[in-house]
Amino acid sequence: MIKGPLDGIRVVDLTRIFSGPICGRVLADLGADVIKVEPPSGDLTRPVPPVDSDGIGVTFSHMNAGKRNICIDLKAEGAPELVAALADRADVLLENYRPGVMARYGLSYEELSARNPRLVFCSITGFGQIGPWTHRRAHAPMMHAVAGTIELAARLREAEPLQEIHQHGDLYAGFISVSAVLAALYQREHTGTGQHLDIAMAETLVYANDQAGNDISGYEGPRDFDTWNYAVARTADGQAVSLIGNPEAMLPRWVAALGGNAEDCPDQPTREEALAVLRGLVAGFSTYEDLAEVVERQPLPAARISSVAELAATDWAADRGLIAEIRPGIPVPAKPFAMSDATVGVTHRSARLGEDTRSVLADDLGLSTDEIAQLVQQGAVRSAD
Repeated sequence: MIKGPLDGIRVVDLTRIFSGPICGRVLADLGADVIKVEPPSGDLTRPVPPVDSDGIGVTFSHMNAGKRNICIDLKAEGAPELVAALADRADVLLENYRPGVMARYGLSYEELSARNPRLVFCSITGFGQIGPWTHRRAHAPMMHAVAGTIELAARLREAEPLQEIHQHGDLYAGFISVSAVLAALYQREHTGTGQHLDIAMAETLVYANDQAGNDISGYEGPRDFDTWNYAVARTADGQAVSLIGNPEAMLPRWVAALGGNAEDCPDQPTREEALAVLRGLVAGFSTYEDLAEVVERQPLPAARISSVAELAATDWAADRGLIAEIRPGIPVPAKPFAMSDATVGVTHRSARLGEDTRSVLADDLGLSTDEIAQLVQQGAVRSAD
């Protein structure tokens, strides 16, 4: 069997919720051995419903599938030393605590890299490791407010600000962290040493904002790729359809393609006039399939508006292997992409809290049964059994 491209890479994942866990999940999907270090209280996403009989939720599984799990209470005697011992044997350490927390436990980059110079130490925070905002609270909805995500959508749509549905601030930071870790591992092949990666959620949100340059430069003119203006209309059976392109600029082409009358097309339509014409034309089609049959003969794109569950039920999704059911009733996205000469994708199910505590301590750190029992007794670790 072809192995993953990161086979042989070991990752210690101390992260919680979304930003760090999705980074660790991608690294696991790429073949890395990822050990999630979870506190006794559990990751906040672990009990988010729906959950299975082991109390493991779909959201937690999405972020943490494919990882081994060890439960360590960093506040207990001997616990930080266990994490340091894991880092001694690791290639990568992921953490998304506030700046200074890792140092409080004797687990800072400086301390761990002195023991393991090859360690790639990735820190994910809201505003980074340096600067006047280092210690500000940072949750994704706050980042959306601070970094312009909410304001931009409201301004361009000429609407009141609304919070985002997705956790963009967390997820962008997590995916950028994957790139940073891979770059650092590649550089380590040449230099022999690891380094500290400083990922700021606010910075990644601006980096991923394709309109950022326009706003920063003060540009106030018309914008290309104005997807927020694209028309949505419904066929006679109520199916919502997205018509791609600026409705005012492309109205004559849409009218001709959809069988409308040229005299019904104003010379310089307002957006409201263009939308009214388009919605009337689309409503003349019984179903989306009828519309698609006409549109596909034209160089004009349109798409049915469907849910992710509807997409997952298609032949395309089945052929692509889009979804994996890693536990009964727990479906998760299976992989971020495919490779021709390597295996990519979820390798095993999400773990119960402390499911691998004993095996990690015994097999990875070489501790005896008595030593493990002592750690359990003093509260440094917990085991699922």
